[in-house]
Amino acid sequence: MRSAFQGLLILVAAIGVLLWAFFLATFSNPDAAARQCIRPGMHADEAVQWSLARDASLGIPYSDNQDRFHGPALAVATRMSLALQGQSFQTVTKEQLRQVPYAFYLLLCLAPLALGGVPWPARVTAALLLFFSSAGTYFPNYFIQEPLLVAGFVWGVLLWQRSGADGRSPRWALVAGAGFGLALACKVTAAAYLGVLFLALLLFGRETLRWRRVGWGALGTVAVWVCLQTSVFTDWDGMVAWGLQFWRSFGVASGNDDTLYATDLNYWWMVGAFLLGLGGLRLLQRQRHTLADVPLACAVGCYLFHLALPYKTPWLLFLPVCLALALVLPVLLNGSAMRWTLGVVGATVFVYSSGLTCKWHTATDYKVACLPAQMAEIKAAWLKPHPQGQFYIAVEASHYWPLPFYLRDFQVGFGDFAGAEQAPVRFIKATDRSKPMVPGYAATYFELRQREGYWMLVAE
Repeated sequence: MRSAFQGLLILVAAIGVLLWAFFLATFSNPDAAARQCIRPGMHADEAVQWSLARDASLGIPYSDNQDRFHGPALAVATRMSLALQGQSFQTVTKEQLRQVPYAFYLLLCLAPLALGGVPWPARVTAALLLFFSSAGTYFPNYFIQEPLLVAGFVWGVLLWQRSGADGRSPRWALVAGAGFGLALACKVTAAAYLGVLFLALLLFGRETLRWRRVGWGALGTVAVWVCLQTSVFTDWDGMVAWGLQFWRSFGVASGNDDTLYATDLNYWWMVGAFLLGLGGLRLLQRQRHTLADVPLACAVGCYLFHLALPYKTPWLLFLPVCLALALVLPVLLNGSAMRWTLGVVGATVFVYSSGLTCKWHTATDYKVACLPAQMAEIKAAWLKPHPQGQFYIAVEASHYWPLPFYLRDFQVGFGDFAGAEQAPVRFIKATDRSKPMVPGYAATYFELRQREGYWMLVAE
């Protein structure tokens, strides 16, 4: 009875923490939550997430969206957040959007505080380091899936290990599975992470792999994953879409389909050196310590998994770094003053040096943020000689770039559609700087990011 009561208590506490973090994202000051967002414009992946969530709010199923290779978890959370605020996708700001994943990062920062058997100074140190450093990256302040995926997975590992403690009910694993389910509904890569975690448990935490505990964990994982993947049970084709993207991921990871190759491996080597340093610090503790060994092995395994594959982006290393900082570092700080000093100084140097090696994405041009005002002026000028006309914008090719977000106040068509060639404003993909000569239009180059942009044709 006592174990069941403790399990219920931790479930209520976990839900309370999540609601608190979600409350911060919904009602806090946008500038405070996004104080580290110093880059202009919106990144393409952020624009895709906004489009996914906006389309879902308009009744377009996630499974029908051309960008469904991003999971629907962030879209579901964003729709809930905007509904609580009384906001719409037409009026929400970039900073308000970024509050949603930032709330999950705040939840991640609380993970070290929940470590059992670890002195409070070590827990608080790790939590503060995570909070103030953003794990040495800019990722928590971007409207992307990674903060949700990492928060769910880190809490899943933490709660799984706590569920294996003596005398605790296997039902604790149900809450751990919920975290893994959230990760799976973010990206199919989480399936590989679960495989790495299973290997880590076989090597260092086999005592937690009991049939009842595995069953409860699987139940929690499947329930939350299916709920989010089907957009709260409204889009069952979302499960088929997940399966299709899972098979597509093999081509992406192997370098055969939409693969992003590394242009600079400095950040990768720095993360590898940090994990190696933690491994050396772990060897100073002679006794076996499952609480540190499992997440450390999982972090190293995930790092090596991505290092071996040709697909490279720094966002892939967010999970290994957060596993190490949230769950491994606090445990390793427990010991002599020398070990404490090495751990704190080494981690601090790592997170604050990462900003020098973790390359920012190629930022969108400053002019993009001015696009709504520019289009409003063009529209007003065009309507003077055409008071009964219909002003609309035609954008050639995909809507992957941030144009949908910044043009949301206007009627916009993407790709080929009837009337595209007569649109008052047209955006044509620029293959070079050769200025197109289109009768009836004045052309200017509009740069979205370095060496990538459109020719903006405005009807004369």
